[in-house]
Amino acid sequence: MALYLAFREWLRPGNRILMSPVNDDVVFFTVLAAGLVPVIAPLDPTTGNIDPTALDDTAWGKLHAVLTTNLYGIPDRMDLLEQQCRRHSLMLIEDAAHALDSRVGERRIGQFGAVAAYSLGKHIGEVGGILTFADAGCYAAVARRAALEIRRRPAAVAAAHELRSRLATVGAGTRPRQWLARLRDRLFAHPPERSGHRMLYEASVVRQAQRDGGGLDRFDRWMRVDNHAYRTWPPRSSVRRALERLEALEGERQLRLAGARRLLGSGLVPLGISVPADTALFRVPLFVTERDNVRAYFATAGVALDYIYDPPLDLYAPELTERYESPAAAAAWSGYVLPVDPLVADRFLALLAASPGLCQPALPAVSSWSPSPRGRAASDSPNPSATRASLSVAQRTDAIRESPSRYDSSDA
Repeated sequence: MALYLAFREWLRPGNRILMSPVNDDVVFFTVLAAGLVPVIAPLDPTTGNIDPTALDDTAWGKLHAVLTTNLYGIPDRMDLLEQQCRRHSLMLIEDAAHALDSRVGERRIGQFGAVAAYSLGKHIGEVGGILTFADAGCYAAVARRAALEIRRRPAAVAAAHELRSRLATVGAGTRPRQWLARLRDRLFAHPPERSGHRMLYEASVVRQAQRDGGGLDRFDRWMRVDNHAYRTWPPRSSVRRALERLEALEGERQLRLAGARRLLGSGLVPLGISVPADTALFRVPLFVTERDNVRAYFATAGVALDYIYDPPLDLYAPELTERYESPAAAAAWSGYVLPVDPLVADRFLALLAASPGLCQPALPAVSSWSPSPRGRAASDSPNPSATRASLSVAQRTDAIRESPSRYDSSDA
């Protein structure tokens, strides 16, 4: 919701916004709901974020804005993005949902662009987020827009949310947590809205929503995936708990730092991956073969390994994007990555030790990945079929190849 408010306040329909191919599909549909044109950037294989060096001046000159990712808490190349945005008069919007503790040099993520959006749910388990902006004079306009778009919860919905939140407070991976999770899902079940790691959509339906003017009402079916209450103000009790947990965040930060150190020593992170040692990561990206089998094994033990963005957005929605090539890198960060919460590092490593041979390293080093062509649009490729083949190097786009209508059941 915070990103949508930022898009509508600082950009205009038709503006072209650069974004990473390894990103949440809800973020992608938020871009579409705001009437923007998503331009999928080349990926930096060392960070999993946008590669600012892979675009030439012509490509930068066609943009209106840049949306960062800070994937799993690994910061974007903010120095280079800030430089290019200033040079070409672009709006720099920071998605800090994964990056509550991330920084570049002496500056925190959220202090580079004109506006930044944070997620509380991802870091402290409370509903809602925070939108920050550099110009205090924008507050009144943003508040008016928020009042138009965000609703108050009915009493019954607020009570259900309160109970659901309390059922989620027991430590992940424990037997009480597993029992409470099953109880929660029975009491407040939502029908499945994803197939694999991405939500289903029909391109013709999305295009019609765009032609009808976009906005949250027309894009609600995609925006609400993962959070049906995304358009409501959080209960006051949740706000109080969020403030209390933010005050005590340093304790959790130290636990995350310690857990990340143990995971980074597992031998499953390729050489060359740029992971800051002083950042409490949201997830630690490991890279393994047979990832779905590995995830299934850990799921049976109560360890959820989530926040996987597969396939890359340019393969997931080619008819809804403009895109620049990022062959092997994007496929690897989508197809091999196994994001592990540092807070469950001990549990993960204990299960790993109990199953020798389960997790095999997928990649020896970043240097083994192919660089992306500088600033060349995918549509400019001399051999589009070869480009598509290289993008599927991680063999995680099999669903698209086997069933072309999986994501688009109306437009062949």
